[in-house]
Amino acid sequence: MSSSLNNELPEPGKSSRITFAASLSLPMWVFRPSHETNSQKVIIAVHGISRNSIEQIEAYSLLAEKHGLWLLAPEFSEENFPGYQRLAKDPLSPRSDLALNRLLLAYKTQRNITDLKIHLCGYSGGAQFAHRYALLHPYNLASLTLVSAGWYTFPNDQQRFPRGLDNWPLWLGTARLKEFLNIPTIVMVGSKDTIRDGSLRTSERLDRDQGINRLQRAEAWVNAANRAKEQQHLPADITLHLMPKQRHDFGKNARRSDMLAHISKFWTLH
Repeated sequence: MSSSLNNELPEPGKSSRITFAASLSLPMWVFRPSHETNSQKVIIAVHGISRNSIEQIEAYSLLAEKHGLWLLAPEFSEENFPGYQRLAKDPLSPRSDLALNRLLLAYKTQRNITDLKIHLCGYSGGAQFAHRYALLHPYNLASLTLVSAGWYTFPNDQQRFPRGLDNWPLWLGTARLKEFLNIPTIVMVGSKDTIRDGSLRTSERLDRDQGINRLQRAEAWVNAANRAKEQQHLPADITLHLMPKQRHDFGKNARRSDMLAHISKFWTLH
């Protein structure tokens, strides 16, 4: 892989690090497929709290090649986006969702693309970012893949934000629940992702409402999302896929489980 601090896009089959002038706070790694099949769709892979974008590129480039799509892996640094998982820590903090939108606009401008839909994939903290981004910007998405999130914003108003939609902060904008529920969505987690490690947010209320580990919380969120879809007269088709014998490790999940194959099949079906 080569590294670049400008807006020079990689050659086919290659990756490079890009920083657009219009999006200086959010550099990204970019993989360009050997043969592009659809310029109006792109894969966005969002890292967890390790903030390892290269790891995302190395894994998802296999899918980018197979489906003929460009792959972008933004770097939400601790310095610029300390609370990227929740979009922003407070009204005065930089917004990670708006930063991604600026990045996408710069990418579209660079490639002279007028319309763009994203296959948004997030792992752990990146999955937290992804579903909260989708609540605000559902029209940007072609699909949503949530893998091993530590906790969730539930798509109902029975719980207060950020655990639910009640008291949604006005400074974030409008949560577009119905449009969000129309996004083709899958949720994945390791069948052994049950350890309460230091990166897992815990509290008495969160444990009671969502479960005590990532596996329980994924199950609870999928059930709640499907109930919300039924209330909107939509098919309850959000599925939970367990990665057999997998714990909380992105690299091992990508190499040793069916994670990538399952995502590829999901994209093909939708």
